[in-house]
Amino acid sequence: MGSLVTGSVSMGIPFVLDVAIGLIFIYLILSLLASELQELLTTLFQWRAKHLRDSIEVFLAGGSSTPEAEEVRVLVSNLYDDPLLKNVNQESKSFIAKGAREITRWLIPGNRKGAFGTQQSSGPSYIAPETFSTSLLERVGMSTLARKLTEVRLEKFAIRIVGGFKVQEGEAPLSDWEKGRIRLIAEKARKDLTNDANFATLVEEYADILHDYTVEATTLNTCVERMGESLDAYIANYPLPTAQMTEPVTISPVSMEVSQGFDPAAAPSEIPESAPTASTNDEDLVYFAKRLRAFKLSLFGADNERAILSGGLRPSLSEIAQLVDASSTTYQEVAQSYKTLLEKAVPLEALVNPELEQQLLESYPEAIEKEIVQAYPETVEEQFVAIVPDIFKTVEKQLTNRRRKTYRARQNPQMNLLKQQRRTLHKALGQLGAEQRQQVLSAVLNQFGGDERTVIINKGLEELSNEQRYIVINIVFVKLGLTNEDRSVYDNYQTYKTIQQALGKLPNSIKDSFAILARRAQSKVQQISHDVSQFRTEVEVWFDRSMERASGVYKRNAKGVAILIGLLLASATNADAFFIVNRLSNDENLRKVITDQAAQLPTRDPSAPVKPLDQELKDLKQQTDTALDDLSLPIGWKPENFSKQFECPLPPPPPPPGSPAQPNNVKPTSTPCDILSERGTLTPNKISQLIVSRPIDALKILLGWIVSGLAIAMGAPFWFDLLGKIMNVRNSGSKPQTAATKETAK
Repeated sequence: MGSLVTGSVSMGIPFVLDVAIGLIFIYLILSLLASELQELLTTLFQWRAKHLRDSIEVFLAGGSSTPEAEEVRVLVSNLYDDPLLKNVNQESKSFIAKGAREITRWLIPGNRKGAFGTQQSSGPSYIAPETFSTSLLERVGMSTLARKLTEVRLEKFAIRIVGGFKVQEGEAPLSDWEKGRIRLIAEKARKDLTNDANFATLVEEYADILHDYTVEATTLNTCVERMGESLDAYIANYPLPTAQMTEPVTISPVSMEVSQGFDPAAAPSEIPESAPTASTNDEDLVYFAKRLRAFKLSLFGADNERAILSGGLRPSLSEIAQLVDASSTTYQEVAQSYKTLLEKAVPLEALVNPELEQQLLESYPEAIEKEIVQAYPETVEEQFVAIVPDIFKTVEKQLTNRRRKTYRARQNPQMNLLKQQRRTLHKALGQLGAEQRQQVLSAVLNQFGGDERTVIINKGLEELSNEQRYIVINIVFVKLGLTNEDRSVYDNYQTYKTIQQALGKLPNSIKDSFAILARRAQSKVQQISHDVSQFRTEVEVWFDRSMERASGVYKRNAKGVAILIGLLLASATNADAFFIVNRLSNDENLRKVITDQAAQLPTRDPSAPVKPLDQELKDLKQQTDTALDDLSLPIGWKPENFSKQFECPLPPPPPPPGSPAQPNNVKPTSTPCDILSERGTLTPNKISQLIVSRPIDALKILLGWIVSGLAIAMGAPFWFDLLGKIMNVRNSGSKPQTAATKETAK
C-alpha cells in the first residue's frame, strides 16, 4: 500500500510541474507583449518626461495646488530652456523619428511645442541632480549675486584701509569712513598724506586689485594677499627705530575692534586719549609707524587669515540664501552697489539699442522677425498694406482661404486662425527682398516705444547662439567707438536686468526652501569654507531626495497602467486562466510541446551582472520568438476554445459526399450551444447571445481574464525568473546516495 502511495506522488509532481511550466510560459509571452505595448505608449505620450516635469513643479512649489503654481510653471519652463537641460534631451535625428514626432504632435496635445520650455515639444526623462542644481541657481542669478556681494564687500574693505580713492582729486572726503583708517591714523600723527607718493601708490594698487576682481581676473584669496603685501610695502617706508624694532607689537583693545568690523561713527575716538602729541616730527613718524603695524596685524593677522572674516568677504550660506529675497538686507546691499552702474548703463543702453536693432535687421532679420510676428501679427499686416500692397494681396488671399478652412473645421477657430496668420506672414516676409524686409520690420518697430523695442531686441538676441550674440554686440560697440569699460558696464547691466526679472517671478516657496537649505548646510561646514558650491550641493541633495519620492509615485502609476494593459490584453486574447489550466491538465501533447519549448529558453546566470530592464526585455523577446514557432497556445478567440470555455461540443463535421442521407424526421432539442453549430469565425452577435444564455460560464471567463490580467502585470522578468527556478526543480534528479546510505541499505 505504501508503494502505491509513493508511486502516485512521484507521478503527480512532474504533472503539476509541467502544468505550472506551461502556465508560466504563456504568461511570459503575454507579459512580453504587454511590456512592448506599455513601452510604446510611454514613448508616444512621453509619460516619463511629463512625470518628471510635473514632479519638478510640485517639488519647487512645495506641494500640489498651491497659490504659486502658475509662477512655478513659468520658472520650470524657463529651466527647460536652459542650455544644460536642452543638452540632456537627446532626440533621434532620423527621418522616421522626426516624422513620428510630427504625427504625435498633431494627435497628442501634450506633445506640441511649448510642453517643455518655450519651443520644445519633448523633454528629458532624467535630470542629474548636479545639472538641475546648476541650472536653477544660474537661472535665479545666485552665483552672480554672491560674487557681486563679495565685490561690494571687498571694495568696502579697501575703503576701510585707504579711504574713498580721492587723493588725486583735491577734494576732502566727507566722512571718517571715506577717509579710511590710514588717513585717520595720519591725522592723529599730524602727518599730511596729500603729497605722500607712497600712499598714492598704495591707493592705485588697491584700485587695480578691485578692478582685477571685478573683471574676474583673480580670486578673492589672491586679492586679499595682494592687499596685505601692498600694505606691508607701504608700512616698510616708515621703519621703527632700531631699539623699538625688537619690541613686540602690542594690539590695544581699540585696535582689536578692527577685526570685528569697523564702525565709522566710532572712528574719531579710536585713538586713545593718551596718544602722544609729539613735540618733534620724528616722534610723530614713530607713532604713525607703530599704529600702522598694529592696524595691519589686527586686520589681516599674521598670515592674512583674519581679513576674510573681519571683512565678511566670503558670504555665509544664510546670506547666500537671502540673495534671492529682494526685501532682505543682504540683497539690498548688492542692489545699492548697482545704483552707480545704473547711472552709466541706462544712457549707454539708450545709445546702443538703435544701432543694435539695425545690426540685427541686417545680420539676423529672422531672429527679430520671429518675435515681431509672434507678438504683433496685426501690426505686421498693417505695414504690409502700407509698404508692399501687391504682395499683401497674395497674403490676404491665403489668409482668407485659411480662415475659411479653420472656421469650417470648428476646432478652436480663434487659436488656429492666429497660428495660420503668423505662419502666412512668415512665408510672405520670406518672399520679400532684404531691403523690403528690413523696411517692413523697421516700420513695425517704429510703432512702439523704447521699452517695448528693448524687449523685442533682447528676445531677438536670445534667439541667437552665444557666439552670434557676442559678434553682433561687438560690431555695435566698435561702430559707436565705445571702450571695453563701456562693454563691461553694458554686460553687467543686462545681467542685472535678467536677475531682476528672474527674482521678480521667483515663488516664495523656493525662497523659504533656500533658507532652510542654508541653515542645514551651515552646520556641515566651517565658517572659512562658506561658498556657493556648498549651497549648490545642498540643492542637489534636496532635488535628489524629492525625485526619489517622485520615482516611487511613477512606479506606482506605471504598475496601475500595467494592470490596465494586462486586463485589456487578457480580454483581447481571451486568456482565461481557468481554461488555460484545464487545457494543460487534460492535453498531454500540448503540455509536452510547451514544456519542450520552454526548456529551450536559457536560464539567467545569478553571477552575471544585472542588465537594464529594456535590454532584458529585448533579450527575452528574441528568445521567445524562436520558441513560439509552430506552437499553438490555448488562447485566442477561436471557436474550439470558446466552445470548451462554455462547455459546448463542437458540431460534427459535414458528411462526405455520396454518404447516405440522415433522417430528418426527428427535430433536435434546442440548446444555448446551437449558436456555435455553424463552423467559422465567431461574431460579436454569437458571443453576446452565448453570454446572455450562459451567464455563469461568462462570469467564470471574466474572472479568468482578471486573474490573467493581474498575472500579466507582474512583468516578463518575474515570469522568466520563476520559469527558470521551476525548470531547475523539474530537471533535477533524486539526490545521489552516499556510501554510508548504500551500506545501510545492504
